[in-house]
Amino acid sequence: MIAFLISLLIIVSLHELAHLIVAKLCGCGVEVYSIGFGKPYLAKKIGTTEYRITPWLFGGYCKLKGELEITKEKDTFINMTYRKKLAISIAGCAINMITGALVFYLGLKFQTYYLYYFGYLSFILGATNWFLPIPCLDGGYALWYPILTKIFGQERGTKIFAKTVQISFIIIMALNIVCIPLLIQLIAKGAL
Repeated sequence: MIAFLISLLIIVSLHELAHLIVAKLCGCGVEVYSIGFGKPYLAKKIGTTEYRITPWLFGGYCKLKGELEITKEKDTFINMTYRKKLAISIAGCAINMITGALVFYLGLKFQTYYLYYFGYLSFILGATNWFLPIPCLDGGYALWYPILTKIFGQERGTKIFAKTVQISFIIIMALNIVCIPLLIQLIAKGAL
């Protein structure tokens, strides 16, 4: 269980850090970099970004400036080109899949279970986050956001997408709450 929790914390941290770095390289403001959800235990503002560690460590997020709102400011996510939006969206999954594959290989090569386990988990989480087209996941941003803004226009498409992100996030958090006891049991039995 400890290996799972430490692996998850590292994977989430790397994932969100990749979003943060690519967003800043693209000229997009980042308001919050958070490891976990909920009210922060620790928070420190550096420049325009607040860095947080929160109690619910089964995830994290990078809140981009103007992510789901209509604004004219240049450094907002909504006003980035599609190429930059895609780069920002794919960054977290890409780092998880690349580090996952590399560490998985090293775990096999050196017969180290923890490296193998971390690599497998990192790759799977990165791939599912990218390939599941759920609106609040990275793959959903890359797929649904451009489709909705193309069909309904920038303002209405953004509002529709923002609502679907909120609803899908609530559903995923509810599933996490329901599934965590099951996950803990599987870890305790050595199945994960």
